[in-house]
Amino acid sequence: MTKETKTARSAATGKFVTRPIGGRKAAKFAQVEGLSMNAASKVLSQKLTASGLKGDAYRSEIIKAFKKG
Repeated sequence: MTKETKTARSAATGKFVTRPIGGRKAAKFAQVEGLSMNAASKVLSQKLTASGLKGDAYRSEIIKAFKKG
């Protein structure tokens, strides 16, 4: 039995369509790369998740929190 794989391509451009990876998969990638969150990052992540932010809104708040200047 073969594994069926599907590739998503844009109908307009013909390029591959990429989708963001989930939190669990991102955590696995970070673990393999040896990356870990510090205490401040964990607290911020928990706070934003508890407030119900997801997707782009979550990412934009993370960027605002750690942006210098």
